[in-house]
Amino acid sequence: MNRLSYSLLILAIVATVYSTDYFVEKFEDESYKSRWVKSAAKSDLGDFKLSHGKFYGDAKKDLGLQTSEDARFYAISSKFDEFSNEGKTLVIQFTVKHEQKIDCGGGYVKVYPSDTNQNEITGDSPYHIMF
Repeated sequence: MNRLSYSLLILAIVATVYSTDYFVEKFEDESYKSRWVKSAAKSDLGDFKLSHGKFYGDAKKDLGLQTSEDARFYAISSKFDEFSNEGKTLVIQFTVKHEQKIDCGGGYVKVYPSDTNQNEITGDSPYHIMF
């Protein structure tokens, strides 16, 4: 192993040791429903389902939430424990898989204030971070 590769390996190990996961969801089974709340703010919101999708490598490991109907709005949220990242970099990461051509649509991740009523989330609900 050359010196650069060895240095990068050591840096990766150190970064992993000093990082903290504040929220992780793997959607491994239907138990996610006890941790996630589907908004009831609008009666025409679409439903989510647990699926590995059309294209996958491992049916169990590749499970995730999937929208179940075309041309619908969706809103689902999960709370996480309060934390402070003061003096630290905050990384928010998620994976999305688009299996069909999207003519008009978008998907967003939002971090809401802790006092947000999860049952009443709409596109106009206040948030701290969106991407």
